[in-house]
Amino acid sequence: MQPIQETQVLIVGGGIGGLALAALCRRLNIAYLVLERSKKVTPAGAGISLAPNALRVLDQLGLYQDIVRHGQTLDKIDIHRNRTKWRTLDWGRVTAPFGYPVYSIERHHFHHLLYRAADGENTVLLDCSVADLIDDTTEQHVKVKLENGAQINADVVVGADGIRSITRRILARQAGLDGKNTIRFTGRVHMSGYTAPLENRGPKDLGVGNWLFYDDCTLTTWPCVENRQWFIGVKQVESQGQEEMGRSVWANVTPAMVNEAYGSKFHPFAETGQFKDIVDRSERVIASNVFEEVDFPTMSKGRVALLGDGEIDHNLSPAVVSTCIASPLSQCYAVHI
Repeated sequence: MQPIQETQVLIVGGGIGGLALAALCRRLNIAYLVLERSKKVTPAGAGISLAPNALRVLDQLGLYQDIVRHGQTLDKIDIHRNRTKWRTLDWGRVTAPFGYPVYSIERHHFHHLLYRAADGENTVLLDCSVADLIDDTTEQHVKVKLENGAQINADVVVGADGIRSITRRILARQAGLDGKNTIRFTGRVHMSGYTAPLENRGPKDLGVGNWLFYDDCTLTTWPCVENRQWFIGVKQVESQGQEEMGRSVWANVTPAMVNEAYGSKFHPFAETGQFKDIVDRSERVIASNVFEEVDFPTMSKGRVALLGDGEIDHNLSPAVVSTCIASPLSQCYAVHI
C-alpha cells in the first residue's frame, strides 16, 4: 500500500490556470501539489493575450519583466468587415487607468514561465490521473484517489483540468447527474496558430491587432514580439461525425487545413492580401471544437472548486474572448483574497 500524501491545496491539472494558482500558493507559503495526467509537460495552444488584471497578478509573481521581454503590447486593433476597414480601437489607453497594458505572448513560453514560478520540477506530479474524490464533511481532509492506487489528502481540491474535467464529472455524479461532462458541441471550430516574424511588416505594425468579420466566419490576429502574429479563426462547420463532434483538440492539423478554411480571406498584413501568406509563416497550428455548458448545478461544492476550462469552456468567439483573456488568473487571484 502506498503512503498517503497530504497537502493544503491539491490542484488537478497543470495548464495555465492550475500553474497560476500553484504559483500564488507558493508566493503565500501555502503547501500545494499539482496533478498532471500527461507523462511530460506539454504546453498547448498558440498565443495568449494578457489583460491588465492578469498582469497585475503576474507582476506580484515576479513574471512581468519576462513578459515584457518576450511579449508585445497591444496598442490598437483595426476592425474590418470583409475588406472594408470599419474603425480602430485604441488599446493603448488602458494603461493609464489600469496600470498595465495588454500583452500578447507565445503560449508555450508563458506556460514555461508559470511552471518555473510554481516550482514545477518539485510540485507537479506527472502521469497522475484522478479516479475519485471524497469530500466527507466528517473527515479532516478531502480524499483524492488516483488511478495508480495512490491517495492524496488535501484541505482544498481545485479542478483546473480542462474542458474534459474529471473533477467536474465527479461533482456531476455526486450531484445526481450521470457523471459525464455536461457540455455540448456548438458546431463551431477554432483554428489558431503562431507565426514566424512577418518580413513584410515594419516598426509601425508592432502592437497592431486585426479583427476581421467576414460573412461566414471571424478571424482575429494579435501582435507578438518581432512582428510575429498569433491568430484565431472561428467558423461554423457544415458537418462532423459523432466521433469528430466529441473531440476537443484535433489531431494532425496542418497549415493546409487552415488555408482551406481561411487562406483566401483578406488580411491587411498579408503580402498579397490573402491570409494564406500569414498561415504559411506559421510555426505551429492547432484546431479545436468549441463547446458550451448545458446543465451544471454548481462550480464549487464543499471543499472542491473548479477553475478555468474545468469551470466553464472559454472557447468563445474572439470578440468575447477579448473580454476574458485573463479569466483563470483573475479567478486564482480571487482565491487569494
